Amino acid sequence: MDTQTGNKFNFRIATLVSLAIMCIVMLWASKDFGITGDEYTQNTYGQKVYDYYASFGKDKSCLSYRNVYFYGGMFDMLCVAVNKVVHLDEYNVRHFIIAICGFLLIVVSSLLAKEYKGWGAGFLTAWFLFLSPRMFGESMNNPKDVPFALSMMLGIYFICRFLRAFPKPTWKDSLWLALSIGLAIEIRIGGLLLIPFLVVGVALQYFFEWRKQYGLGSAELRKYAIRCIVVCIVGYATGLIFWPYGLEGPLDHPFVALGEMSQFATGIRMLFDDRHIMSSNIPWYYIPKWISITSPIIILLGIYASPVLFFLKKYKFHELAFLFFVTLFPLVYVIYKKSPLYDGWRHMLFIYPALVVLAALTFSTVMEMIRVKAGKYALAAVIALGLLLPARWSIANHPNEIVYFNELQGGVDGAFGYYETDYYMNALKQAAYKLAKEKDLYNIKDTLRIGTNCIDPLWHYVNTINPKILCVYVRYPQRYDKKWDYGLFYSRFVSKDLLQNGYFPPSDAFDVIKADHTPLYSICKWTDADNNAFLGHEALQAKDITGACAYYEKTLAADPRNETIYDNYAIALYSSQTMEGVKKAIDVVNRAIKADPSDIQAYQIAAALYNAIGDKEHAQQAEATMNELIMKEREGQEEE
Repeated sequence: MDTQTGNKFNFRIATLVSLAIMCIVMLWASKDFGITGDEYTQNTYGQKVYDYYASFGKDKSCLSYRNVYFYGGMFDMLCVAVNKVVHLDEYNVRHFIIAICGFLLIVVSSLLAKEYKGWGAGFLTAWFLFLSPRMFGESMNNPKDVPFALSMMLGIYFICRFLRAFPKPTWKDSLWLALSIGLAIEIRIGGLLLIPFLVVGVALQYFFEWRKQYGLGSAELRKYAIRCIVVCIVGYATGLIFWPYGLEGPLDHPFVALGEMSQFATGIRMLFDDRHIMSSNIPWYYIPKWISITSPIIILLGIYASPVLFFLKKYKFHELAFLFFVTLFPLVYVIYKKSPLYDGWRHMLFIYPALVVLAALTFSTVMEMIRVKAGKYALAAVIALGLLLPARWSIANHPNEIVYFNELQGGVDGAFGYYETDYYMNALKQAAYKLAKEKDLYNIKDTLRIGTNCIDPLWHYVNTINPKILCVYVRYPQRYDKKWDYGLFYSRFVSKDLLQNGYFPPSDAFDVIKADHTPLYSICKWTDADNNAFLGHEALQAKDITGACAYYEKTLAADPRNETIYDNYAIALYSSQTMEGVKKAIDVVNRAIKADPSDIQAYQIAAALYNAIGDKEHAQQAEATMNELIMKEREGQEEE
């Protein structure tokens, strides 16, 4: 055995051992992660899909459930079926299965890298993915994007195998490729992309290699083309088996779903790059920016440097071009189509493993080209140090890996108030059980109410804690309009100015779930000040202006930074129809503007107040700012 072979063998063993460790860690860690915002809906959809097949198609409720019937039902039905057998916590079981998918995604990506550059590249790919905090976090509780990413990488891997087996691919490779296409469609209609990926791969191979020996009319190419067609047909048909909507209309429904998914109709307000935007009107750099600030810097370095691989002449041009194509084409396509996207880059998660493969190939190739042993050690040390940073962060902030931002952004602390953090409600689980433990909610005998702005996942937690607990949905800006005993609030949909100006967590928070120094969830207790804010709102609704002013005055005396009452208090004071009340209202509304310079209502109130005292200049300024904010909001909501 020569040195090169020995090194390959060592990397093979190192990769297999690493994967075994990763599998154990991921499956063990899955229990720590919370229910995500989509999981209640996905779990319900899975039950309806299960009922569809259990009733042999008679129960069609899954075909009209929200808009999720546009998604394949295989994964969610699988989770439901497993839960019916094991009878454990249904969401812990789901997370365990998702973690399996996340682990298999690492395995398949490692094997793809190995196809290109051997086990050394596979070893790097595995660790790059495992130590990408966002990738790790998504692999615990993302029921859509992780299984889809796995199926897409399976398809890309078997396309490579299928192409390299020309002119006689085995039926085993053909079957696996067809099943990969079907699996991808079973999860999301975007899995159809694997068919044009195969076409592009064949075209590249023919132009750069096959045509030198085989003409277009050759028997070998005809047989291979027939095999490709059969694979695509079988893959498409397989993709409909566990997708009721597709099965009900196999020739048109998948394409209706494709159109719907590429132009998602629902507009979602998001915080991105220090501004609030709508998911229907994102800038072209939305996904590239998200990937650039939430991926470990060492991996970004490999990705950015990967085009150099074309000039090093260590790979066949067409095989390398294929890998770049399947990685970048989906990104270019959504930019070109101006497709609505939200929740960071999770919808494009499936391109990240291929990007990581390119990064691993880049480092592996450079390592191979370095002739001096000290140089190899130096590069290995740089890679290890680059991975140590996200590894340390993940351990320190587990299980909130999903809110990782790299050093280019200043970490999660630098991103807070400028980008979404825990958009998926993962840390709610920590907050709920921490509240239950600290306040001994397990043993309460009387009904208790928890106010929250993320209610669906919370119901599951409180049902496991104590059935006496009720959940009350309240929007964060109006959190004292309804009564509750304790509150669990996260920062999504809160104004960026309130976040940046320190109004989250609120003053009544007695504990906070954090990542580094960034608050993810505030754990609150209803106080006398909160109660006065509630009574003030009730009085204002009842047009008891004197009572409202009195309660709001008490609230402000106890908690001057209670931003929820500023606008209403100013309205109540203005309604008192006294000059003293108007002047005091101006002071209050200016507090609102200082706290949240994007508060349109505050400027509207300010304009009315200044007009009431004859201050036309300030009234005009307030009206101008109000109109400017309204225009910006409309522009943000308009689809381009």
